[in-house]
Amino acid sequence: MSAADRRNNRRTVAAYEGYARGYAAAVSSTPSEPAAEDLRRFAAALAPPARVLEIGSGPGWDADFLETLGAQVRRTDVTAAFVQFQIERGKQAYPFDLLTDEIDATYDGILMLYVVQHFERDQLDGVLSKLARGLSANGAMLLSHMLGEGEEWEGDAGDYRVVRWSAAAMDERLQRAGFAVEWESFIDSEQRPWRSVFARRR
Repeated sequence: MSAADRRNNRRTVAAYEGYARGYAAAVSSTPSEPAAEDLRRFAAALAPPARVLEIGSGPGWDADFLETLGAQVRRTDVTAAFVQFQIERGKQAYPFDLLTDEIDATYDGILMLYVVQHFERDQLDGVLSKLARGLSANGAMLLSHMLGEGEEWEGDAGDYRVVRWSAAAMDERLQRAGFAVEWESFIDSEQRPWRSVFARRR
């Protein structure tokens, strides 16, 4: 993948580097009840002791909650400031760039919330195929995406790339990568419709 292919993603990551601690302070350290229910259903679908790879862990609040449910979470993020924030919290967190790095183990589950919108459309097939390869047979993934159509830049400086997907288009890409969608849920956050998808590797 060339530097030009990654330019928009690099711009978004750079914006998160400057805002990571502000983001951690602004986002509740406990999930909303709908988000918590998604995590409970996800954890319940994995055979214990489940090994979960979290991509885009951010400040680590979802990993904290998932660990209370018995999962063993490997926390990763492409943003160095988020990794450092978690280390300062006493957690183990690792740098990982899903666009360029390979998943070097297999996991029972993969958690990737509020990340997909930062990838371009022509990057998604490669991303989803890589995630499928990182799952054990019958492994499962909980993924969220912003519903809608089109692409845009958000944030005060217009540095956060947002690519929206319809439910049908996302499910078609998931199936193409070897996933079977089992359930979905919806959260409307600040007039932004989000859809979470639980999909199992076929």
